[in-house]
Amino acid sequence: MSDPQFPRVLFVSSESRPFASTGGLADVSEALPNTLNPMGVQVERILPLYRRVWEGQSRHGYSLERTPHTLKIPLGGEVIEAEIFSCRHMGTLTYFVGCEEFFDRTELYALPHREYRDNFKRFLFFQKAVVALIDGLGQPYDVLHLNDWQTGMIPLLLDKGLNGTGRKRREKVLFTIHNLAYQGVYAATHLYETNLPGNVLNRYPEIEFYGQINLMKAGLVGADRVNTVSPTYAKEVTTEAFGCGLDGVIRALPEPIVGIVNGVDVDAWNPETDKTLPANYSRSKLADKEICKKAVVEEFGLKYQKDLPLFVLVGRLVDQKGVDVIAKAIEEMLALPLQFLLLGSGQEKYHKMVLEWNQAWPEKFAGRIGYDSDLSHRMEAGGDFFLMPSAFEPCGLNQLYSLRYGTVPVVNKTGGLVDTVTDVRKDPKGGTGFLMNAYTPEALLACVRAAMSLYHEPKELRRVRVNGMKQDVTWTRTAEEYLRLYEGMVTG
Repeated sequence: MSDPQFPRVLFVSSESRPFASTGGLADVSEALPNTLNPMGVQVERILPLYRRVWEGQSRHGYSLERTPHTLKIPLGGEVIEAEIFSCRHMGTLTYFVGCEEFFDRTELYALPHREYRDNFKRFLFFQKAVVALIDGLGQPYDVLHLNDWQTGMIPLLLDKGLNGTGRKRREKVLFTIHNLAYQGVYAATHLYETNLPGNVLNRYPEIEFYGQINLMKAGLVGADRVNTVSPTYAKEVTTEAFGCGLDGVIRALPEPIVGIVNGVDVDAWNPETDKTLPANYSRSKLADKEICKKAVVEEFGLKYQKDLPLFVLVGRLVDQKGVDVIAKAIEEMLALPLQFLLLGSGQEKYHKMVLEWNQAWPEKFAGRIGYDSDLSHRMEAGGDFFLMPSAFEPCGLNQLYSLRYGTVPVVNKTGGLVDTVTDVRKDPKGGTGFLMNAYTPEALLACVRAAMSLYHEPKELRRVRVNGMKQDVTWTRTAEEYLRLYEGMVTG
């Protein structure tokens, strides 16, 4: 039983591990509720019932059960049924909003070449079903924790109801920005599907954005509190450079935006117990990390050379992740005595570049297009340095995995990267990595050269690795900060 002093929370997200995932939001959606519940907080979760959720039951060890709730959801002139399923996994009760028309698809949000054309309608349906289920359960929640644009309309629906005729209760709402660049912007012609009274966009300034509907803005303006996933990103989004057109909205919020750094699953990401590795190691037994390095270099088809530092990159091959900066620096970088392994997928132009690099530097570079979870673990363990020169990074997880595995991060000075990596050059005793001083190929190369110098100072390298492995990257710390935020909303 939860302690009566703790708020009752419904965590609303468009994805969560192990059910359906495309990235970092799914990691947060799994870990945060699973960490809060053992602390005494009653957190339940709700997601769309994607095809992947059905397919993952045997593989991930959960079982869906049909609930007695069938909800009739109005969307403009239509009424569409939502079937509600549930399961309890890792101590957290999760509800799923089922509708084959909207969610029985191969992907969550988009095909390889475009997003689904009915995404506004799909996620409006999901959000209306969330409100309808809350009312149907008859057990009020104290706080709704909403995440990103796919949940941004919920505050307005809590006020206006499904048909725009009003609603008795208005729960407290926390809205978390995971990436402000993705806002859910749609044509004003979709407004009729909301059933809001009047159906005139200028009557709803909380969702209007240059004549269109902006669901991220709706969440920001409608929430009682807003947070994002690192303190530095919380400051950055108030500026024109990082605010993606919503910086003025964020600066005008009645309460300042809060930054809370994500954690990582320290059981899944643990070099001492990781079953995907050829050898396990710890900060007191770092020598066996070299076994992992040799194995992953050879797995990629390169010749293992102990005297060469190994740089690795695992991530999306998109502009945000700094691949454009790497592309401009690659020729000069690979002229240096080092090796570089890459795993990722994303924009087609970068796929072509990686294949070209494979041919141009076959003894120094090896890149694979795609994603392989086990291989990503082996790369984190085998790398000496992890490249993450992101243009912006709300929080970032790979630099946290790298710290955990004693792989020194080389990152851009932005967002959560600033909050989690301490530059060795500014703090030789406590440093954990290298921070670029600008988003340029020259700054990246300066960090690469500094990392190479560190590599050839074994005692200093060991100290930096141990510093990183000592960092508290657990979800417990993060969950405690969210709990304080929930409690402040309920009692404040």
